[in-house]
Amino acid sequence: MEAKSTLSEAGAEQLSLPGVDETFLAERLEESRRVVREIAEKSELPLFVQFSGGRDSMAMVGLVQEVTDDFICCYMATGLEFKGYIPFIKETCQKLGVRLLISNPGMHKGNLYKRIRQFKSFPGLIATWCCRDLKLRPQKKMLIKEFGKGTFYKLEGIRRDESTRRRYIYAEYTGNPIREDGEFRGSYEVFPIINWTDRDVKNYLELKGLPTSGLYKEFGVSGCSFCPFYQPDIYRRILRKLPDHFDRIIELENELDLPSVSGYYFMRDLKREVLSGIVAEPVEPISEAKSPCMMKFQGEMVPTCSIY
Repeated sequence: MEAKSTLSEAGAEQLSLPGVDETFLAERLEESRRVVREIAEKSELPLFVQFSGGRDSMAMVGLVQEVTDDFICCYMATGLEFKGYIPFIKETCQKLGVRLLISNPGMHKGNLYKRIRQFKSFPGLIATWCCRDLKLRPQKKMLIKEFGKGTFYKLEGIRRDESTRRRYIYAEYTGNPIREDGEFRGSYEVFPIINWTDRDVKNYLELKGLPTSGLYKEFGVSGCSFCPFYQPDIYRRILRKLPDHFDRIIELENELDLPSVSGYYFMRDLKREVLSGIVAEPVEPISEAKSPCMMKFQGEMVPTCSIY
């Protein structure tokens, strides 16, 4: 399908494509542009787009490019990426002509496997310390080193439509999609596409001709290959193609005698199921080990997973 471009009375580009929701084009897209425009006018630093290479963050890059050239894409590497994913991130930013900064866990306290041994537990739905230690704090140190202390506006491709959990957590930001950064005092997180639907994102990517990673079709996820929020079926899909991909996780399961997968599944049992057909069964629920996964948000200490 061929997208058509016209100018509104205000001079803004208006895109049209057969089958695209006109409400999205006339209202949600324009509202998102307004949010980015206001933040760009307010910020003394470049805008920082949290770029994961996924569809939502790819749409964010396209949206911000419509409004300003003064922005930087930030990728938070965790060491858990699929092979070839970081080269995809770099090549995409190069093709789009945008600056890219990449943080990594070595900028803070080390990789996932080191932290698991220190905590003697895996990150879980309650203790989601992996997001804090592998992503947020390494990035914070990188940005301060690069730009000094200041007010950072980090634009994120979070959408309420993505899950029931996010509809609840982000309900208050539909009209004013900005909040103080609980991890980065004096800075802000901005959610310009908070009200977009999945269809909006797909349509926008098509309208702008933006690339997407093939990992979605292959595994149902992209970026991190291991996450506390992934259900066993995602790991089954990965293990069918990459049977040895989680061997370091399995090694730690054996060392700690703890399951690593949501629902109290051992990764080793999921691998055995994929290779031999012996169905993996969950073990008896255990209390999640207490890990330092709290952070200050709006004046209160709350679990990291309540925010991200």
